[in-house]
Amino acid sequence: MMNTIKYLVLSVFLAALAGCATRTTTGREFDVANIAKIQKGVTPRNELVSLFGRPLDVSVLSGDEVVWEYSWKTATSQTQPGPDGPVVTSQGDKKTLEVLIKNGVVINYRYADDPFWIEKLKGTQ
Repeated sequence: MMNTIKYLVLSVFLAALAGCATRTTTGREFDVANIAKIQKGVTPRNELVSLFGRPLDVSVLSGDEVVWEYSWKTATSQTQPGPDGPVVTSQGDKKTLEVLIKNGVVINYRYADDPFWIEKLKGTQ
């Protein structure tokens, strides 16, 4: 009888762990199709605001050069039982657009769309 209760409690605990999933989103999603509208040496700063909104981050490089960054990340994390304890698996996608602006005009930009997958033992770094 005691073994039956132990297995029942363990089964409920493992089922609860297997069902733990969390979805998170950071940053602000932006329309990737608008990237094609950026013209190096032509597109002014105010047009970027019209296309993508205000940047999430601005880095000043010099008196006339700044980098605007737009980023968005979505991830789903799930905890599952593993041989050495609970294992947290995270997977998702991160989009980043960095735009170099000089004297109010786009000089260069870089776009990255990076899917990711991470697995780690819970309680480790």
